[in-house]
Amino acid sequence: MRRRDRRARRLRRRMANELANRSPNVTGNHHENEIDGGTELDAGRETPPLVVDELRERPVATDAAETTDTELVALPSLGEAVAAPAPVEKPARWSAMRAAARGTVEQPMDEELLCRAAREAAEAGDLKRAARIYGELLDVNPSHLRARNNLALILDQMGEREAALAELDRCLRLDPSNVHVLVNRGGIMGAHGRHVDAERDLNAALKIDPGNAEAHYNLGLVTIRRGLWGAAVTSLKRAIELDSSLAGAYFYLGEALNHIDDLPGALQAYQQAAELQPTNAQAFYGIGIILDRMNRPEDAAQMYRRSRELTGR
Repeated sequence: MRRRDRRARRLRRRMANELANRSPNVTGNHHENEIDGGTELDAGRETPPLVVDELRERPVATDAAETTDTELVALPSLGEAVAAPAPVEKPARWSAMRAAARGTVEQPMDEELLCRAAREAAEAGDLKRAARIYGELLDVNPSHLRARNNLALILDQMGEREAALAELDRCLRLDPSNVHVLVNRGGIMGAHGRHVDAERDLNAALKIDPGNAEAHYNLGLVTIRRGLWGAAVTSLKRAIELDSSLAGAYFYLGEALNHIDDLPGALQAYQQAAELQPTNAQAFYGIGIILDRMNRPEDAAQMYRRSRELTGR
């Protein structure tokens, strides 16, 4: 118990150091699940769309309740302390952080703010710092499902695949039917050649939630890696029907349709991918390939040129 208390105090100090300099006007709930579909896909890479911060997790420790600091003033005529007529309201989370920074008050840990700090560190490219924050949060609350899921995704980005999968395994022990974790684990395994295991997780996710676009998308990617282009078309088209913003799904649909010689369909898919991701050099290159195959060499040359411009070559 003492060790956990020490970890909690250390984590509160980190929380204060991470966030005490922010403006106290930043209030209200920050919904981290607003990152739809997780890390944004560069359609030119075979990287699955991992689901970040969209976990429908079981209740965990919540933020400290909002409180009102009532200042006491001494009235000389009465010689006693009474409540001031206008209570001063302060956001509890900010007063808690500053008190923790001073080491004067023990306050409940604000896990949401720590998750936000870790996510912002990851968005800024400081993956080690993000992983450290998530790891210390999990030392105090090992059952924080969202933190563990996000730590796994960061570890995968850092090239620590086995550690990432181990964290996702722990997530599924906490919540075996969590669709987002199943999709993430299936996506990582598929990207690293474990196709059978990936398909098992993705099909399990779709059994629970048949309308999950990311699961259909990842299943399409796994099918492409197995060389089953026609089957991949079905999964990728379904993903697009469910979420038309998935630029990567359009790109890989173009790849699959090109391989089965549906040139008009492939051209349309590549063009949609380029519209959604105007800096995707491979989408423009794909358009060039299709135009070449359709005997339009001048138009194809323009697309190849645009692709080279985007890659700086």
